[in-house]
Amino acid sequence: MLNPRILCVVLFLFLVGCSNEDKTVLTIGNTQYTVADFKEQIKFAPAEDSVKRMKKIEDYVNQMLVVEEAKAAGYEEDPVVKTAFETNRREVIWRSYYTDVILGKVKVSDREVRDLYNKIIDQYHLAQIVVAEESLANHVSAELKKGRPFEELLAFSLDTLTENGDIGTFSAVSIPPEIMVSLKKVKEGGVTPVIEFGEYFMIFKVIEHTVAETPTFEEVKENIEKNIWQEKAREEGEKYFNRIMEQAKVEYNQEGLAILLKPDSLLTEEDLNTWVVKKYDTSFVYVRSVIDAVRYLHGGSQADPKYLIDQELISDLIYDEAIKTYYDRRKSTKRKLRSTHASLMYQKYYSDRVLEKAVVDSAEVKEYYTTHRDEFDKEYSRAFSVARARVRDAIIDSLRSNLFGELRDKYKPLVDETVLAQLLKEEK
Repeated sequence: MLNPRILCVVLFLFLVGCSNEDKTVLTIGNTQYTVADFKEQIKFAPAEDSVKRMKKIEDYVNQMLVVEEAKAAGYEEDPVVKTAFETNRREVIWRSYYTDVILGKVKVSDREVRDLYNKIIDQYHLAQIVVAEESLANHVSAELKKGRPFEELLAFSLDTLTENGDIGTFSAVSIPPEIMVSLKKVKEGGVTPVIEFGEYFMIFKVIEHTVAETPTFEEVKENIEKNIWQEKAREEGEKYFNRIMEQAKVEYNQEGLAILLKPDSLLTEEDLNTWVVKKYDTSFVYVRSVIDAVRYLHGGSQADPKYLIDQELISDLIYDEAIKTYYDRRKSTKRKLRSTHASLMYQKYYSDRVLEKAVVDSAEVKEYYTTHRDEFDKEYSRAFSVARARVRDAIIDSLRSNLFGELRDKYKPLVDETVLAQLLKEEK
């Protein structure tokens, strides 16, 4: 039985770890913003100093002030905000589900990182003999076993570009596995058996086998871990996509795919009503509903229409799974949705109160150009454009400053210095 004292310590540590995310770091009026809310919008980079981080905190406070004012002004019901939120809502939900449930399974152990590092610093200096016929390769191998020098047999090699068959030094991680299996068994100065690789037959000589002193493990540990994680995530993603496509009984109609690239002049009403893809045996997507989007994407990438539709279809299937498992009701997902909604209100209100009001008067531009003439080149049209942009930026800065100042006076935001200090320390 677990010691009650130990249980209390474990429970205390658990509560401390969890509760920090729920601590209030900012209060504006009756609205409280937690550490988790803050982290949803603001990311600190490891190299940032305290000045840069405090600037991000100031920006966050200003954004939340604008959000509060936007709410008071009825922007939650603004048609543009509502439409944009509905579009973003699906993406937030399916991406949250995929990130947490699927990619959350991907873990990288210290041993995996160390093993890959050891392969990176494991260096082989090689020479090769390459032939196209297996019988010739076996003859060369037999001669080598008799003691004939490797260099004397280079005349049989198809490789005429390298001197003495020397192809340079490679790390073990960059050498194909089927070749590496044989190289591991060979000492310096030795040669491998015949290795079939693609259409050719190869024999390698290990000129030198060393362990590199650089890079050090600490220098590359983070990058190695990231690369391993990305590869695992790709594999996990492919397995998951295949599974949900199979579960949804996805089926493509080749006739419909062909119609998507048909010239407008040849399209018929029947073509537009042809189905392209179906799922769950009952849900059909027709040419009419996807042709414009597919053509737009296809024109820029020349990708297969099926691939383009797959991207949308997969996100729909992930969304379906998220909804079936009530993932949209999770605390973390709701927080992401609130953050998205707040960002949309901020953007709309900021656009209305700042960007739309940043009207540039030609007289102001002319005056700016005249007083800063030595800063511009001789091409007047370009100089005028630059001057106009600078004047507009100055107007925007003034409007921003006034807006944030007004809102700070109105709402008097409170930042919990203790929680803020903990947050800054935690993120370093």
